Amino acid sequence: MDLLEYREYYINQIKATAIEEERYAHEVFIDLVSEIMVSDWSLLSSIDQCHFSVPTGTRAFKSMLIHAGSLELSTNTINLLYADFNSDEIASITNTDISTHSAQMINFVENALKGYFSNGEQSNPAVQLGLDIKKNAEDIYKVNLFIVSTNQLSKRVKNIDLDDVQFQGKTYKVELDVIDMEKIYNAQLANTKKEDIIIKVTDFGTEGIPCIRADIGSGRYEAYLAVVPGEFLSNIYKKFGPRLLERNVRSFLQLRGGVNKGIRATILNESENFFSYNNGISTTAKSVTIEDIPCKGHCITSFTDFQIINGGQTTASLASASIKDNAPLDRILVQMKLTVTLDEGEEGDEFIRNTSQYANSQNKVTAADLVSNHQFYLRIEEFSRKLYAPPSKGLPYQTIWFFERSRGQYEQPKMKMTKGERATYERINPSNQRFDKKDLARYINSAEMLPYHVSWGGEINSVRFQTEMEKQWKADPSVFNESYFRDLIAKAILFSTIRKTILKQDWYKERNGYLIQNVTYAFAKLIYEVQKFGLFMNYRYIWDKQELPEFLIEEIMQIAYITREVFFRPNIGNVETYCKKSECWEQVKQLSYELSVLTKAFLVSKDDIHDEKSAAKKNQKFIDGISIEVDVFNFGADYWDALCEIANSQGVINGSDFQTLKLAAEYCAGKRGLPQFQFKRIMEVREKIRKAQIPV
Repeated sequence: MDLLEYREYYINQIKATAIEEERYAHEVFIDLVSEIMVSDWSLLSSIDQCHFSVPTGTRAFKSMLIHAGSLELSTNTINLLYADFNSDEIASITNTDISTHSAQMINFVENALKGYFSNGEQSNPAVQLGLDIKKNAEDIYKVNLFIVSTNQLSKRVKNIDLDDVQFQGKTYKVELDVIDMEKIYNAQLANTKKEDIIIKVTDFGTEGIPCIRADIGSGRYEAYLAVVPGEFLSNIYKKFGPRLLERNVRSFLQLRGGVNKGIRATILNESENFFSYNNGISTTAKSVTIEDIPCKGHCITSFTDFQIINGGQTTASLASASIKDNAPLDRILVQMKLTVTLDEGEEGDEFIRNTSQYANSQNKVTAADLVSNHQFYLRIEEFSRKLYAPPSKGLPYQTIWFFERSRGQYEQPKMKMTKGERATYERINPSNQRFDKKDLARYINSAEMLPYHVSWGGEINSVRFQTEMEKQWKADPSVFNESYFRDLIAKAILFSTIRKTILKQDWYKERNGYLIQNVTYAFAKLIYEVQKFGLFMNYRYIWDKQELPEFLIEEIMQIAYITREVFFRPNIGNVETYCKKSECWEQVKQLSYELSVLTKAFLVSKDDIHDEKSAAKKNQKFIDGISIEVDVFNFGADYWDALCEIANSQGVINGSDFQTLKLAAEYCAGKRGLPQFQFKRIMEVREKIRKAQIPV
């Protein structure tokens, strides 16, 4: 599929989604490209649609136009987006287009700083953004502008330089990204992530970073110890922000809460002691350039794909002190451990993930903090490929609910298909039945009556879901069986139906915004009212029919309406912030509501679902036992003998573990049989050895 073919396909997908959801294609386009910007390229942490237009300016305030925006206080950054959705023939994005759209977004910032939004309706997300910009003006350092388009950037556009914003003696640095159809196409074609960060240290105020080699030549990685100027770390963080923290399994937890007060105090009051007080940072890179510099020795002069995997708060605190406190950083030095992976592809990624995990072990990082190949997600992926959903809406064939465990799994195969093959693929795997880990967490946590978790957004909500999932998995993995998957899909249908139906309501159109918050709170309130009667939602009916009964949809819209009113009560402040608090959920729970007779009759009792759940758990335990036995056998006798010897020689296993591994070797050699529990024990010993950092 070439660029123009993909563009036609991409636009048709957007139009189809818009028709199905009764939305503007322009809005669907913003959602899709925002997801790429956040999840694939890490250009920003989040961005929300907040269309705001003032076509004609005045003496006091200029004309302005934005389609989406966000304020990230963790990086002292404003993000604004202009979207150009052109469904006709592809056109060129010119310098004139860029200048016009950029000026409109910059005007939004300047008008906000001047107080344009002071008397605006706070329930409008764009007004709320403007008020937040004004309120946090002293903390903001940078303005990121994004122009996204289904057109193609003209070859004549070489450099895009914009003047910084000046207001009341303060400078706000302005940066611009143009994301055209070619960039979107290339992202899908190669399933690429963002372009590698390449840092030339001379661009950030230092000639070179002195270092010493610190590895033993394993062939998998090179290691270096270095002392880095605090000013260098501050400058690269100002430039690249959260992109430097993609591999940091704790970054989203560390930085959401702001700058570390202890680190800040040391920077401001005892900068000469910073090196002694601070633990330093751990970093990774794909490659580095080492040069000999007179009077300095071996120095790092450039990094490719530089990542801070431990020490995100240290780095952010240095940048914040420089911006907010105008603190001099010339006396601050930071110790740095650098790992350069020599593996490529998946092996290299896995090595960096493990490095990140172990680097953070002193902070009690759990597996729930990691975006990794947890068995739970592998199991959901397996179910999603083999469990066909019943035909829906009169269709004569069954379909798949496609779980996208990693980005690109759904789209990538289509890039090499003919038009006919794509049509067949999409018929069996409809795009509106694709969901990922963030979606899964939204569905489950809404059903678990945790709407204030869902309101935090995809990344943090996913971590909170994974924390609970990990506990359940350790207690009893058989809970996550085929019945669980069917219920999950029923929850997905419920969630998406609430979302689509809210969008059609007049009361939403009159005062739109805060859609996800409205959806998750309505979902949670429904379940709360259901459980008052000691009953349960009839998820099996929803799975069988692949839709909700009409009376239930009407019920939920009544609930959605009354819950939404809570968001706009006087004196709650920022709506998004309020929805993240359990206090908001307490207010919603207290709303008086009586379920209809039809809905009560639709619900099921614990006895109704007991037999199905029990049988599903029993079946899953049997499958798990067989799967582990096959895994043990496939490793082979030689593998278990070798693992036993190396683990024993390094003292990481005890006598019982030693005997267990010997039993595995004898079983694989056909010398004896083993009871089912023994296979689980064998794999537990293997995991123990892996955690001792012995290659398994």
